Amino acid sequence: MSAPAKSPSLVVGIDLGTTHTVVAWAGRDAGPGAIRVFSIPQLVTATEVEARPLLPSLLYAPLPGEAPADPFGDAPFAIGEHARRRGGEVPGRLIASAKSWLCHPGVDRAAPILPWGAAEEAASLPRASPLDASARILAHVRRTWDDAFPERPLAAQEVVLTVPASFDEVARELTVEAARRAGLSARLLEEPQAAFYDFMRLAGAEGLDALLARSGGEAMVLVCDVGGGTTDLSLIRVARGADAGEGRPEVSRVAVGHHLLLGGDNMDLALAHLCEPRLLGGAGDKLDPARFGQLVLACRAAKERLLAGVASSDAGGAGDATPAPPDEAPVTVLSHGARLVGGALTTRLRREEVEGVVLDGFFPEAPRDARPQRGRSGLVAFGLPYERDVAITRHVAWFFARHAPEARGPTALLLNGGVFRARRVAERLAQVVERWGGPPLDLLPHADPDLAVARGAVAYGLALAGRGVRIEGGAARGYYVGLEPPAGGGPRPAVCVVPRGAKEGSVHAAAGRTFALVVGRPVRFDLFASDDARADRAGDLVPLEDDRFEALPPIAVAFDAGDAARAAAGKQAEVRVQIEGELTAIGTLDLACVEVDVATPRRFRLAFQLREDGRGARAAEAGRGAPGVAPAERAQARPHAAATPGGKRLEEAREAIERVFGKGRPDVAPREAKNLVRELERVLGERATWTTETARALLDTLVPSARSRRRSADHERMFWSLAGYCLRPGFGDAGDPARVAAIAPLFAERLAFPQEARSWQQFWIAWRRIAGGLDEPLQVAIRDLADPFLAPAEQRLKKPKGVKPEALDDLLELCASLERVPAGRRSELGAWILERTWTDRDARLWAAIGRLGARVPAYASVHHVVSPAAAERWIDHLLREKWQDLPSAAPAAVQLARRTGDRARDVSDRVRGEVERRLVKAGAPEAWLRAVREVVAVEESERAAFFGEGLPVGLRLVSE
Repeated sequence: MSAPAKSPSLVVGIDLGTTHTVVAWAGRDAGPGAIRVFSIPQLVTATEVEARPLLPSLLYAPLPGEAPADPFGDAPFAIGEHARRRGGEVPGRLIASAKSWLCHPGVDRAAPILPWGAAEEAASLPRASPLDASARILAHVRRTWDDAFPERPLAAQEVVLTVPASFDEVARELTVEAARRAGLSARLLEEPQAAFYDFMRLAGAEGLDALLARSGGEAMVLVCDVGGGTTDLSLIRVARGADAGEGRPEVSRVAVGHHLLLGGDNMDLALAHLCEPRLLGGAGDKLDPARFGQLVLACRAAKERLLAGVASSDAGGAGDATPAPPDEAPVTVLSHGARLVGGALTTRLRREEVEGVVLDGFFPEAPRDARPQRGRSGLVAFGLPYERDVAITRHVAWFFARHAPEARGPTALLLNGGVFRARRVAERLAQVVERWGGPPLDLLPHADPDLAVARGAVAYGLALAGRGVRIEGGAARGYYVGLEPPAGGGPRPAVCVVPRGAKEGSVHAAAGRTFALVVGRPVRFDLFASDDARADRAGDLVPLEDDRFEALPPIAVAFDAGDAARAAAGKQAEVRVQIEGELTAIGTLDLACVEVDVATPRRFRLAFQLREDGRGARAAEAGRGAPGVAPAERAQARPHAAATPGGKRLEEAREAIERVFGKGRPDVAPREAKNLVRELERVLGERATWTTETARALLDTLVPSARSRRRSADHERMFWSLAGYCLRPGFGDAGDPARVAAIAPLFAERLAFPQEARSWQQFWIAWRRIAGGLDEPLQVAIRDLADPFLAPAEQRLKKPKGVKPEALDDLLELCASLERVPAGRRSELGAWILERTWTDRDARLWAAIGRLGARVPAYASVHHVVSPAAAERWIDHLLREKWQDLPSAAPAAVQLARRTGDRARDVSDRVRGEVERRLVKAGAPEAWLRAVREVVAVEESERAAFFGEGLPVGLRLVSE
C-alpha cells in the first residue's frame, strides 16, 4: 500500500445507518454535482462477492463448519448482504440495529452483549459490543475502499460521518470512538442537515430561489427523517442573503428534536406482532426471542417490497421509475426444532395491511396542538427502550409547536427515509401538516432517500471548502452545569456554559462568574442540556426546570491539587476558575475549568463517563422518564451540616480512625477498636445521616492503614464493617473506581483471624455492599472461592486449602448480589439454592433467588440477566410454597416475573398471570401487581440495598 497523501484529496461521506451503510465521495475541488456513490464490495452468498451501493448494517456469526469466504477480514462475522440473508435463516446469530444500541444508556455499550437474547449455553457464539459492531462495519468500509483506491486510502481523506441530530453527547463520542477503532478520523454531521444538503445539491441556486419565491422571501423547512432506528426532526430557515448582490441565500438550522428511538424497526416489530399469532395458529403461544428476531427480519423484507415505489415528492431522480409493488408478500420463519416438524412457518402480508399498520399506527391524524402520549405500554423488544408513543405525527406536531410557537405550520416539508418511498405515507404526513392551517405547504423533491444522507455529507464537506451553501446554526442545544441547591431551598440553579446556537470552534466562557473548584479529591459535575428557544448566554444562571432540561451522563474527574504539601496532608484545596465550553469542529462537546487570577493558569478538562454499565438508564428503560436519568443516580441528598468534609467534626472523626488504625500509639485503649463506629456516630451523628461525601472522606482515611486491620480480631472486624459501609454501593462518586481498586487486592488476603465468625460476617457483608463497583473478573473470583462451600455435596467441588469460611449465609447473600457474574453461573447458583429450599424454610434463600433471577438488575448491564427459562423454573417452585410462612416469597416473585417489555428477559404471559393471581391472593401492594402486569419504572425503595446517598456537586458560586 502506498503512503497516505499529505493532505486529503477527497471528501467522503459515510451514512452509518441502522439498516444500511452508504458511502459517497467527491474530489475536494469538485462541485456538488460531481458527488458519486461508492459501491461497497460485500459477500452476497457464502462464496460470491458483489459491490452494491447499500451495505446492510448487519453482522452474522456463521455456524460451526459453515466457513463462508472472508475476503475482507471480517471474521468471525460476515457483514452485509450475506449476513442479512443468513440472519433471516438461522435464528440467534445476527447482530442488528447496532446504532440503536449505541445510544441505549441502559447497557454497557462497550461490552459484548450482541446478538441480544442469545442463549446462555451458546458459549461458542461470537459476540460484539454495540461499539465494536459499529467499528467493524466502518472497518469493512475502510478495507474495501482502500482496495478500490490504493492511492487514496480512506484514512487520509476528509471523512464526514453522519449521526442523528438527536444523538446526545455520549452517543456522539461513542460514534467518534467507533471511527477511531476503524482507523478513521471523522467529522460528525447531523443527518437531517445532510438530507437538506442533498436537496440543495439537487435544487441548485435556481431551486433555492424558487423555494424562496414560493415562500414569500423566507422559508421555514421542516425536515422529517425517519430512519431504521430513529426519527430525526429539524427546522431549517432559508432566507435571502444580506448581500443582495451576491445572490446566495442564508440557510440556518433553527432547532432539532428530542431523541426518538422510533423508526422502521418499530414498524417491523408491529408487523411481527400482527403475524405472530397467524404463524402459531392463534393459540396464544409466542416465538422464542431468536425466532421472533427472524420474524422481524421477514416482516422488514415484506414491508420494503410492499411499500416500494416512487413517492409523490420524487422529482428528477436518476434512472427508471420503480416498478409497482406487489399486492402481498410472504413472511416465513424457518423451523429449528422437533416441535415444528415439517419445515417453515409461513403467512402472508397484504399491502393494504402494511399501509394500515404504518398509516394508522405511526402516521395518524394529529392536530398542531397534539402531544405525544406518555402511556405505560409500547412496542418494546430486544432490550431497546423504544418510544412509548409510536405516532410520529404527534411527535412532529409537538416539535413544531415548541420551536415555532408563532407559526401555524412550516412553509416547506422535506422527507427522508425509506418509509417515504410509499406514496401514501408521504402524502399522509404532508396532509397532517397542511391541516395545521399554515401557509401552503411546499413538499420538496428528493431523489433517493437511501443515498441522500451520504451524498449530503459530501456536499457539507464541499461547503466547508467554499463550494456550496453552508447551513449555519451551531449547537442545537444549550449546555448547563448544575450548582449546589440554595441553602434556603428552591429550584437548583445551573450555569450556562455553551449557549444554544454556539458556533463550532468558538470558546465560550462564563464571563463575570468565578467558581470555586474543589481539587485534591474526586468530584462530579452534573450536566444538563436544553433545546428551549430562550436565549441564555454563557454565564447566565437559570433554574433547572424539569420540562426544559434533559439530564446528561455526569462528568466525573479527579483533579490534581498541584500542592504537594496539601496532598500529603490529605486535605482538599480550592482554586478559582471560570468554566469554558466549546462545540468542537468534529461535532463533540469540550468542557474545561480554567484558573483565573494566576500568571500561568491551569486548564482542567472535563470528560464524559462513557461506560455507564447500565446504571444510568433504569428510568429510561422501564419508565421513559428523563432520558438517561436513573432515580438513584440523580438523587442529590442535602449535606448533613455536622458532617460536611473540612468541618471540625469531620476532622475529629478522622482523628478517631487514625487513633485506631494509624501508627501504634500507647494511649489507645484496646476497646477503642471495638467502639470505633459508636465514637464516629457520637461525633457525626447516626450512620444513616452520613452523606456519600462524608462516608468517602472517612474511607480515604481508613484505607491507607489497611494493614493495621491485622492488629487484632476487633481491628479486622471493624475495618471491614467501616470500609463496606463507607464505600457502598461501590460506585457513584468520581473517585470510587480508584477506591475499589485500592481495596480489591485485599480480597485475596482474606482474614488474619479466620477463626472469628463475626469477622467473616463483616468480610462478606463488606464485599456485598460494594458489589456494584466490582468488575466481572473480581466477581467471578469471589464466586470461584465461594462455590465449593455453597454447592451441593454431589457437585464434588474442590475446596481451597487453608480456607474454612464462616457465616455462609452472608456469603450466599454476597454471591446473589454479584450481578456481573456470567448468567450461566448465576443460574447454576440459583439451582443450588432452589435445592436447599426443599428442606430449609429460611426466607433468605428465596430472597437470594429473587435477586439472582431479577428481570431488571440493580446495577449491572441488562445483558447479565439470567434466562427467562431459568426464572420460570424458579417461579414454578415458588408458587408451590406457603407464602404466609415466607416473607420473601412475594418480593421474589415480583423480581422474577417483573415485566420489562424485552422478549429476551420476560417470562411467559402464562407464568406472569399465575404470579399475578398469587400476588392478589396474598394481598400484595398494587405497585407490585402493576410491576408484573405492565412496564413500569423501578421504585427508589426497590434499589435501597444497592444505592446510597447523593453525590457531591463539584462547584459552588463564589462571585458574580
